[in-house]
Amino acid sequence: MRPIVGWNCVKRADSSDESLDYEDISDMMPPVTQSQSTWILQEVSTGAIKISRDATFMEDKFDEGPRNYNDESSAVEFDDQDEDEEKEEGKTDDDMDSSDDDNEDTRSSKSNIKRHTRTQSLEKATVIPSPKRRTYRGPSLEHVSAAAMDFEAAYIVDSVGETPTTFKSAMESSDSGKWKEACDSEFDSLQRNDTWEIVPLPKGRKAIGCRWVFRVKENQDSEVERFKARLVAKGFSQKFGVDYEETFAPVAKFTSIRVVLSMAAKYGLMLHQMDVKTAFLNGSLNEDIYMDQPDGYLDATQPDYVCKLKRSLYGLKQSPRMWNQTIDGFMIKMGFKKCESDHCIYIKRDDQDMILVVLYVDDLILASSNNELLKSTKMALSKRFEMTDLGELDYFLGMEIKNDRKTGMVTVQQTKFLKSVLTKFGMDNSKPVKTPQDPGLKLTKNMCEQECKHEDTICNVPYRSAVGGIMYLMVATRPDLAAAVGSLSQFSSDPCPTHWQALKRVLRYLQATPNHGLEFTREEGSRICGYTDADWAGDIESRRSTSGYVFMMNGGCISWKSQKQRTVALSSTEAEYMALSEATKEAVWLKVLLGNLVR
Repeated sequence: MRPIVGWNCVKRADSSDESLDYEDISDMMPPVTQSQSTWILQEVSTGAIKISRDATFMEDKFDEGPRNYNDESSAVEFDDQDEDEEKEEGKTDDDMDSSDDDNEDTRSSKSNIKRHTRTQSLEKATVIPSPKRRTYRGPSLEHVSAAAMDFEAAYIVDSVGETPTTFKSAMESSDSGKWKEACDSEFDSLQRNDTWEIVPLPKGRKAIGCRWVFRVKENQDSEVERFKARLVAKGFSQKFGVDYEETFAPVAKFTSIRVVLSMAAKYGLMLHQMDVKTAFLNGSLNEDIYMDQPDGYLDATQPDYVCKLKRSLYGLKQSPRMWNQTIDGFMIKMGFKKCESDHCIYIKRDDQDMILVVLYVDDLILASSNNELLKSTKMALSKRFEMTDLGELDYFLGMEIKNDRKTGMVTVQQTKFLKSVLTKFGMDNSKPVKTPQDPGLKLTKNMCEQECKHEDTICNVPYRSAVGGIMYLMVATRPDLAAAVGSLSQFSSDPCPTHWQALKRVLRYLQATPNHGLEFTREEGSRICGYTDADWAGDIESRRSTSGYVFMMNGGCISWKSQKQRTVALSSTEAEYMALSEATKEAVWLKVLLGNLVR
């Protein structure tokens, strides 16, 4: 996010200090701090950065920034845009996750490179460097939305274990035959779906790259289920407005999934699971996108040609949206009604029977009270899409689910994933503890000793990866980890040894509680019950309080949250009112959701 340079504005200060009634400000950034009603401002005279909620912009005065001109020389500014575009196309696979902000830094740091041959007319030229761009690194984990946290954490489950990273390494591995079979299956599926056509690359267009992604899929017993290969486009080189427009696609919230499981326990619903094979290939593209031919499957007669994509491919920025629009239209056509509060929950009623479909990208949960209604829905989905019927629900997004319809009990836990996390970080033989946090320890950013080097600490320990693994457990089945994750995630960018020890304590707590999870039971007259509380000025650096709430239904937790408040509370009562406000918003949302699902 770039600052808007040139606007002048004034910031109203405390009226008790007349010398600070007004301060001249030259740079302004959109509100990116804890509250969307605050502004980040820079004082002209001192260059100090200030945060204010009260700023008045002087629109009649516009400063284009300082310009120092030399009468005896010409001013030349070099543009590196073409070079940046060339570098963008030449990125390796490891650069796929690099952010746009890093690209901004790269352009700024190279703005003084002279790429043109010096001529006599340029010998006296003065190079004016591009103004230094202030970049926005994105919110810390403390401010990431719950929806984003749900989606990102869900795929940490796939990061456990080692697999080939390139087509060449897969073909040279001991399981080369199985990987080749997986690649052949994927390529045949692409051909059947008429995903592309081989054409010469049009003049003036650039083809994006592609790569093979490999994964060994395991069941809940850690047994190899199948070898899976996926052809993924290098969507990071796509350009907005040319190769894509809208990209947003919803997924079911984990809270919604738990509500459906709770309803299954209460009403004795059957729970089944289906998986869509090559889901994204079912979406059609509105843009002309050209891609290099995949490794290992080069057309022998036309090796210099490229693939013109007809279908959305994994890796393209718009692929999730295209797939969601496709299946959403089909579900509506089948007579399902989309929930207002969660657009990935579909419901269909037939007299006294009903069926619920929960959509998480290409994984589906089907919950029904009627077996014939369940079968007809499966047949309709299998006729339209290439589906895998996985039978009764037992393993979904790393969650181990057991549905006992006789006793009316549904249990959800993550024992397999928990053990893999402990093994990954070398804590599988650690000494267990009874609590995830030390109640007498207050974590701060500046609690290291003077000789501590943060750079060495962050390089030597997998702090962020460990926080991510614990976060997935918290998001899915472990409300007892919410406070610990909220505290530890604040230091992901610059952890100290003390922070790492606190994180290891959480892992030791997981060692003591591997089978903890959620349990929903059939209870007559059960209602949603919520609890909320807050501390007061618990953060000794910012003096902000932490809110927390938990909602229960049919004996199990369906929603929880622990988050630092956005502003400083002046009293414990004010802190609790803010916590109550957050809990009330969640209660209203749950009421709407259940109103859609239950008559």
